Amino acid sequence: MIERGAVTPQDGLSPAKQSQSSLAQNLDARAADALNDAQEMPPGDERTEAINKATVFRNAAKIHELLCGKRDAPEA
Repeated sequence: MIERGAVTPQDGLSPAKQSQSSLAQNLDARAADALNDAQEMPPGDERTEAINKATVFRNAAKIHELLCGKRDAPEA
């Protein structure tokens, strides 16, 4: 069972996220890879660690977007 608030494959790159920087895309891809690894593992500490790793990568991508802004964001 995946924990509530965990990263899911549906959180991957959407059309709206195509304007992400290459760093954000890289972090997002690493999050998806970590989540895929976790889904193949039996429940336990290793799976929990992989889910946490995916969450960290996904949060890093979101923080990067917030701090650096999206390239196509309209000016205020």
